[in-house]
This record gives sequence, structure tokens and C-alpha cells, in this order.
Amino acid sequence: MDGELFARLAARCKTMRPLLLALGMSVAATGWAVADTDSGGPQHADPETRLLSALSQINSGKLDGALEDLSSLIEEQPDFRLANYLYGDLMLAKAGRIPNLSTTDDEFGARKHALLEEARSRWSHRLQSPPANAVPNAVLALAPSYRYVVVVDLKRNRLYLLKNVNGVPKIQADYYASIGEKGIGKYSEGDAKTPVGVYHVTEYKSDRELPELYGVGAFPVNYPNELDLLYGRTGYGIWVHGVPRDTYNRAPRASQGCVVVSNEDLEDLHEYIQPGVTPVVFTDQLEWLTPEEAAEKRWELVTAVADWRRRWEQVDTEGYLGYYSAQFVSNDGMDKQSFSEYKRQVNANKTAIDVKLDDISIFRYPSEQDMALITFTQRYSSNNFHAVARKQQFWKRDSAAGWQILHESRGE
Repeated sequence: MDGELFARLAARCKTMRPLLLALGMSVAATGWAVADTDSGGPQHADPETRLLSALSQINSGKLDGALEDLSSLIEEQPDFRLANYLYGDLMLAKAGRIPNLSTTDDEFGARKHALLEEARSRWSHRLQSPPANAVPNAVLALAPSYRYVVVVDLKRNRLYLLKNVNGVPKIQADYYASIGEKGIGKYSEGDAKTPVGVYHVTEYKSDRELPELYGVGAFPVNYPNELDLLYGRTGYGIWVHGVPRDTYNRAPRASQGCVVVSNEDLEDLHEYIQPGVTPVVFTDQLEWLTPEEAAEKRWELVTAVADWRRRWEQVDTEGYLGYYSAQFVSNDGMDKQSFSEYKRQVNANKTAIDVKLDDISIFRYPSEQDMALITFTQRYSSNNFHAVARKQQFWKRDSAAGWQILHESRGE
């Protein structure tokens, strides 16, 4: 290699090394490590696609191409702060100056750190996107009434929209998302953390109903749910919402506990989310399963629920009660003892029971060890009573007794 050309390449490598390392990319001593893998997954919003293309060119050493892409992106999306930041540091590198990426305690340093975190999050997702047929470990089965489900990977700042295909969730799209500024695991009002759990969208708030902070719209969710209340968690006002119009998106941790996406992405989601219906899972333990792995985990719970129902139909009261945990609490405050007394009294007058379960959904509950949320429509009929009710049960696996019901919204 020509000595002068080698020297110029080495100099450029030196100036870019801090930025690449800060972004979680790699660079060899005299060249560039290329990690230009296309996941072949769902399409992303155009600004993110173009940003990822620029990051790929940075990682491949194509500085001029990256600058051209970023310049074009900024012209069309001037409020995309990460694109502006990368463009500025690339200009410094091209001029032979090493970007100063050391974080400081001042406000500027904090903003710079947040932008680097955003870049790492977006780039990491590009390299580690789940396969198209992957099933999230938090959603094992969906009732026909749930056309779509939203799963938010809180650790990786990613919101997934999944379509219900014959009861199995399939990835349709994914989006970069911000979470609470204090992180994950909301417990009390005002802690600025995003909750972990299974919720559903309660309504849609349009642009005209909202302050500018929330952007073009918002989907409130039903935090705290019944499990949150059982565990003493407090707070309110957890939404999935947009951003002010003077910015494209927010930093990875920037809200008071809500999940925040760009206005463009919020409008995209609006087409699919059904207020009062669509489940929303906030998880800190997202893993992607093969269809076979998901089917195996689903079968465990289907078998337990089927036996619970069978024992009820057979008026096997003690066998039926054996499926309720010693720590069981119903939504109307009954503990295991009072619930058992009630069921023995009710079943004493039963000569025949028929229980049908429809619209079954199965969620492996995030952040809880071996817990599942199972929802269904229950059609109960006996010799002296008939009822139809929507029921949800929180099942927890006991090391000795297997799967048992910890909490339920009780019908007859």
C-alpha cells in the first residue's frame, strides 16, 4: 500500500475509533470491520432505516457515504437529534479531530451520553433482530378477539407490534421506544419507572385532547392491574404516546414511566391498536422462542387448565381446590381458606356441572418467576345456575405442586 495513503487511513481510523467503540462497533488497526447484516425482518420507519444505513457505512469505513446519507436525513428530518449528533462527530473525524465522547456530569454531557445510548440500542437491534417466525416468550397464545398484541422490550428500547395468526403472535413491525428516566420496575407513584407486566389499552387520546408533550396521540394502559394491586404497587397514567413536534424522538430513558415512540410510529400503531382490547406487555425478560419451543411451553399450561376444568366438571371439589395456591387471593378478597369453604358449600348442591372455556390467551408473566396470566371466556352451567363471564387467572408454578392459581377474577 502507498505509504501516504496508509498514513491517511491510519489517521482516519484513529479519529473514528472512539466513536465506533462508543457505538458498540469494531474497527481493526488499519481498516474497518464490516457488520452489515440485514435481518430481513419487518420494515422500520424510514428515518431509522436511513440512520442504520449511515451507521453501517460508518462501521464499514465509508465516511463520505455516511455523511451524505446523514446530511440528506437531517434535511428531511431536522429534529432527529441523533442524526445531527453523528453528523457533527463525523465532520470532526473527517477534519482529523478526535470526537470528545467522555461523558461529564453537566447537562451537555448527559445529553451526549443519552444519544450514544440511543445509537447503541438502534444498532444492536439491527444486528440481533429476531427471526420472522420467532415467538416472544411472554405471549404463548392469543384469543381470536386479540387481532394484535404489543410487546415492549424495556431493556432494549424496542416496541414490537405482533399480529395474531391462528393464535400465535407473528412480528409485523418494530419501533425504537423510550422508557422511564429511572428505568424499569415501577412500584410507587412518582418513581419515574416503567412498570413490568401484562396490560391492555383502555382508550385512545387524540392530539386535540393532549398537551404538546404527548405528541399526536396516546394509548393509556390499565396500570395498576390486579396483580399490581395485590403486590401493593401504586401510581397511574402509564401511556404509550408520541413526542413534542420539535423532536423526532426522545432519549432511551426520558419519560416519567410511559413508553414513548415517534409521532410517525404512534400514527402507524393507531391503525392496529384497538382501545379496550389490545394487550400490551411491558417486559424486562424478553426472549424469542422457536414455534416448537413456544408450543411446548404453551402445552404445559393448557394441560394444567384442562385438568382444573375437568375436576370442576366432575364435582371433584378437593381435586379442583388443589389447583389453588395456599397464597391464593380472589379479586373480592377471599383467601384460600374462605374460597375453599365457599366452593364446598356451592358444590354440595351440584349434581352436574358443565364448563366451557373460549377465547383463551396465555401470557408468561414478565419479571415473575414461573408465573402465567391466562384469560378466557367461561361458560358455566349446572343443575341450578348458568353464567357467562370473562375471567383472568394468574398461575404460579410451585416446585412441589406444579402449576397453581395464585389470583383470579372470580365468576360463579
